[in-house]
Amino acid sequence: MSNDIVSAIVDFSLGKGKIISKVPRTMANKLANDEDLFEKVKQCYVEYLATVDNKMDEAHEVKRLTDFRYRLVEIYTATEPENQSDSDSEIPEE
Repeated sequence: MSNDIVSAIVDFSLGKGKIISKVPRTMANKLANDEDLFEKVKQCYVEYLATVDNKMDEAHEVKRLTDFRYRLVEIYTATEPENQSDSDSEIPEE
C-alpha cells in the first residue's frame, strides 16, 4: 500500500491528475478528493526524503524506511471508518 501511496503522490505532484494507471482508482480518488489527507501524506514523504541519502548500508536506514512506510499507511488509513468487526469481537456472557 505504501508503494501505491508514494506513486500517487508523485504522479499528482507532477500534474498527472486522476490518470494514474499504477495506483488503485479508489486510492487515487481518495487522495485527489481529500486535500487534507493529500497534504499530510505529501508532508510525510517530503520529511522522509529530507532525511535520506539513498543508501541502505546500515540497519537504522532500513528501519527509517520501514517506519516511513508504516507512517504513510497509518496516515492514509486513519481517515477510513473503523472496522466494525472490532466491536463485534466481544462475546456476551450467558
